[in-house]
Amino acid sequence: MKKLQSQTSLSILLFIIFLVVPNKNIFAQNEDCMDCHYDNTLTMFKGEKEISLFLNEEVFLMSTHADMLCIDCHEGFDPYEEPHMEGENISYVNCGTCHEDAYDEHKESIHGISMELGSDEAAKCWDCHGAHGIQYVSEASSLVHPKNLAVTCAKCHDNPEIVQKYGLSASKPGMSYSNSVHGKLVMEGDTDAASCVDCHGVHDIKNKMQPGSRISTFNVPEMCGECHQDASENYMESIHWIRAKKGAKFSPVCNDCHSEHSIQQVSTESNKIDQNILQEKICVSCHQDPKLIQKYDLSEEQTIQYQDSYHGLAVMRGSTKAARCIDCHNDHKILPSSHPESSVSEENVTATCQKCHARATPVFSKSYSHISANEASRKVESFVSSLYFWLIISVIGGMAIHNLIIFVAEIKRKRKKGANVISIPRFTKNEVIQHILLFTSFIILAITGFALRYPQSWWSAGLLDLGMTETVRMNIHRVAAVVMMTLGLYHIIYLLVTERGRDVLKNLLPTFYDIKNVSENMLYYLGFSKTKPEFDKYDYIEKAEYWALIWGTLIMGITGLFLWFPTLVGEWAPTWLIKVSEIIHFYEAILASLAIVVWHWFFVIFHPKEYPMSFTWIDGKMSLETYRHHHERHFKRVLKEWTEFDAGNLDEKKVSYTTKLFAKTLKENGVEAKDVFANELSKDAKLRAWFEENVKQN
Repeated sequence: MKKLQSQTSLSILLFIIFLVVPNKNIFAQNEDCMDCHYDNTLTMFKGEKEISLFLNEEVFLMSTHADMLCIDCHEGFDPYEEPHMEGENISYVNCGTCHEDAYDEHKESIHGISMELGSDEAAKCWDCHGAHGIQYVSEASSLVHPKNLAVTCAKCHDNPEIVQKYGLSASKPGMSYSNSVHGKLVMEGDTDAASCVDCHGVHDIKNKMQPGSRISTFNVPEMCGECHQDASENYMESIHWIRAKKGAKFSPVCNDCHSEHSIQQVSTESNKIDQNILQEKICVSCHQDPKLIQKYDLSEEQTIQYQDSYHGLAVMRGSTKAARCIDCHNDHKILPSSHPESSVSEENVTATCQKCHARATPVFSKSYSHISANEASRKVESFVSSLYFWLIISVIGGMAIHNLIIFVAEIKRKRKKGANVISIPRFTKNEVIQHILLFTSFIILAITGFALRYPQSWWSAGLLDLGMTETVRMNIHRVAAVVMMTLGLYHIIYLLVTERGRDVLKNLLPTFYDIKNVSENMLYYLGFSKTKPEFDKYDYIEKAEYWALIWGTLIMGITGLFLWFPTLVGEWAPTWLIKVSEIIHFYEAILASLAIVVWHWFFVIFHPKEYPMSFTWIDGKMSLETYRHHHERHFKRVLKEWTEFDAGNLDEKKVSYTTKLFAKTLKENGVEAKDVFANELSKDAKLRAWFEENVKQN
């Protein structure tokens, strides 16, 4: 009886509590939340961060949580307190209430730990799965569906601001993955292709250093082996994995060779060219690294000899048939030649060669290698290499001495022959000295400048052996620069102040006649015209050289000063000026050097009419014959001016400096200008006809 009374009392009490205490599921239905939160202007502030409280009913009703109440997720506040904007936990959602295992895993992940350390950007459940519109992973519209996963992860991991703020190492992993073989297969619908979560985990994502990380060096082969079992098993028998397990951090694992996110397919015939490139970037780059060579007692000669062999050279030219590293050493199960299972061991190397060379013999396989088979072979190879080195030096050196003797003799012969002909002034002594200083300083600048840019070149190393340390090189370069800039300033004064300089400047100014000369000259040498153009005192070739020199000297001088005194420049110049000056200085040096070799030296040395060289740069003179026929237009003007002046038909003030110098030089050499001109007119009927028509005579 007492028991029944107790039960009755408890029932009444529970009924009263039910009536007095409201049921939240009755009084806080989703529709009640929608009354306020359907308005997208409703927001709150958490600290300085604005949080939108907008809820799209249609999106929510299509989600996997459509049968749940808002307060099933949004806990920790009183729904009857309106407005409940001040509640600290209004934006907090405890997914762990339903998804306890995933929630606990996330807390131990790099994202969860970052959240505990105060990071607002660390990925929370709704950042990856979505908030009110969350879908099952299998749904194509889900943010974590394999086809959408790369984009979801990239929202943070491809964001430059987040990458910089948290020091993330991978560069645009989302984009790289999307362009990889895995990303492309996923987008094609291959459900077995690896996505982000297959390598990094789902909720238990850890960085490389965390215990249990799937992407740590020691776990990568096993992780890749989930899809690539054979390759993984072969790799885990290789020397690379053996050393990696022993703590050799430079020993490569899967992602060191295949990369992490931008993995490309390399197993098909069409990808062999990519494999060739991969070989240079991976195999060769490691096996030629000085630190690794010293640390692991590797042989640098092996890769060098391979690159110099037919196989190596053919591969670098794009051959898909020549043997690459992996063709002989295998791709994953790489073992040292001392290992009995190695594909290049003494027992197996012949069979390896026979994959391409069916008739390969043991002798062939041992001799046709990028390493010497034994000590005796190395001695023979070294002897032959040394023999040919000195043979080349002696033979080619003897040829060079032989030709030098002939060259010097021809120069003497041409010089002697030129002494017996009538010469006219081309350069004054002043101009000859200017030219010598110019090309001397230019050559020194070129050598010392390129020695800095190409320190590993044989000639730069040779200069270093001769004592040209960086300090010496720098000082020589700057002294030569000062000489060239000083010469440039002097030349400007020379052009403006002296009568000779003004005459040179006047004749060097470009004219439309020069453009006509270009086309006429090309038509003549191409055989379309039988008439050679008449050039003025300076032809278009010489004018182009001169103004290019002026421009180059100006540019090199300005940029050189910027590089010489960068701290002074930095006080007023934009940040890019010094680096841009360095680029301009380098490329202008290349342009100027090539112009000298290809253009200037051709016309003063290698041109058939000038070879072995023009002596004008030495004595400033040019034979009358050469001047008469190459600069005929100017010769006619000199002839006209002197004849009219000599006849009293032209005032002396109107006679050009060149004409006066022409006549003066001839007289100093014991020849009268009148006799020279008369001789030329007697030899050339065409010139005589022009003379009679255009020159005033008494």
